[in-house]
Amino acid sequence: MTHMTVPPEVPDNGSTEQDDRSGHLSWGYLNSATIRGAVSLVLGLNLLLLPNLSIALLEFLVGLAAAASGLFDLWFAVTGRRYARAPDSRLVALVRGLVSLAFAAYLALTPSDALDLLVELVGLYLVIRGAVSVLSVLLRRRGDRGPRLASGLSAAAFGIICVAAPETVAEGVIVVGSVVAVVIGGILLTYGLRRAHQGAESADTSASVTEILWDWIKDADIGDGRRDQLADGLYFDEPDRLNKISSWTIQLVLSVAIATFAVVADSTAVVIGAMLIAPLMVPILALAGALVNGWSRRASQSAIMLTFGVLLSIALAYALSAWVPAVINYDTNTQIVSRVNPSMTDLLIALAAGAAGAFATVNSRVASSLPGVAIAVALVPPLAVVGVSLGGGRWQDAGGALLLFLTNFVAIVLAASAVFVLGGFAQHLQLRASRKSILKTFAPFGAMAAIILVPLVFASQGLLATSTAQSNAQGVVGEWLGEDTLLKVEEVSVSGETVTVKLSGPSQAPPIDTLQSALIEELGRPVGVVVEVEPVAVQQRPPPG
Repeated sequence: MTHMTVPPEVPDNGSTEQDDRSGHLSWGYLNSATIRGAVSLVLGLNLLLLPNLSIALLEFLVGLAAAASGLFDLWFAVTGRRYARAPDSRLVALVRGLVSLAFAAYLALTPSDALDLLVELVGLYLVIRGAVSVLSVLLRRRGDRGPRLASGLSAAAFGIICVAAPETVAEGVIVVGSVVAVVIGGILLTYGLRRAHQGAESADTSASVTEILWDWIKDADIGDGRRDQLADGLYFDEPDRLNKISSWTIQLVLSVAIATFAVVADSTAVVIGAMLIAPLMVPILALAGALVNGWSRRASQSAIMLTFGVLLSIALAYALSAWVPAVINYDTNTQIVSRVNPSMTDLLIALAAGAAGAFATVNSRVASSLPGVAIAVALVPPLAVVGVSLGGGRWQDAGGALLLFLTNFVAIVLAASAVFVLGGFAQHLQLRASRKSILKTFAPFGAMAAIILVPLVFASQGLLATSTAQSNAQGVVGEWLGEDTLLKVEEVSVSGETVTVKLSGPSQAPPIDTLQSALIEELGRPVGVVVEVEPVAVQQRPPPG
């Protein structure tokens, strides 16, 4: 009888190494960059999705900082032991500490009012500092005045916004901080995953956020060949420079003509057609690309082409509107009314559209989305409205439409520049070597953005106030009519000191005196009331003397 001994199975070495490798990689994904990125991403998304919690968190952090600052100052005033930001005098520290603690207590008792007060005080400081900076630049003609002038104008403009709309500024700080946290979190998370996937020897992810951003920009570089290919489509360089300019000009003329006729005819569909063929997005994206790459000649050429296109569009729209055999009602034409009162919403749309346009330019796989970007952000239609309004002597409407175009222009340049840097269109070596000079070139755009924000914020505040008043008025009208009424509310509008109510139905409206008294009490100011009942009667009562 023969006995056979079977040796134990020995696992294959390659399989073992592969399993170890897989296990290492699975744990390697939990590195410093991915953890920081996930935390930043989750925090930013939570702040965006929970606005009430975000405001409460901001109030808590401000109060905590004020209390901590006050305690440190009092500690220095009593003990004399200095700390990093201690003032020179213990008396100053005592006063500052008491003020900080008093503000922290005020913030704990009335958080909203205290936060608004803080924003207003910061705004007042910025206005004074900005005015002093501008005056010093104008009086002392020495040094590099451009960045200092832009900084002063930006500070003054932002200060005015803080004083005029403190709640909006507080919310804006939260939104901007949340978006930055989401973007940086996404970059850190992607960077950490890439490094972990490349192996242990490449998984050093403990670098600072700045170093990771520079490494990201370096890895994202699209290369000189692809960069030259994109530049050929953006810039009017040789060969065939004259042919490119001619084709662009013809396309612009046609788009302006279509947009002008669409505005006169009040046709949304035709306006969309004008947006699709409008070529003004090209020089704006070209300007952004030239700024981040330090191409001064191309930046100048793009700015000249854009200025030429704007002036040509306004002049052509002015001329065409004068010859069109149609009567334009500027107060009811939707294509005009919708473009003469820009608000913060238009700025946000332009920022998103500029980022989308730059991404579609760099990434060939999504280049087909550029027509959608052209529709999302209007460039030629506002210029057509400027020309049409000038032809009708409507200077205020022309100014509002021009402000809309400038809002779109500045927002697209800033958003596209950021995407070009992160998307690899900017040359990382040039960007790193000349970052100070490149930042200086963006100073005028930052100042222009801050100045444009002022009327946009005021317009948004006015729209919000009107919308709130209109909503409150609708509730009052509903109570005035009662539940058993046969009348139907068609429209309730608040314009200045007049509330207009349009009703329809087979019965008479209740006494108008009761409605007026209720509206005055609800809105907190004297208002006139106009009640129109179709097809029965129109009642009207002027505001009380």
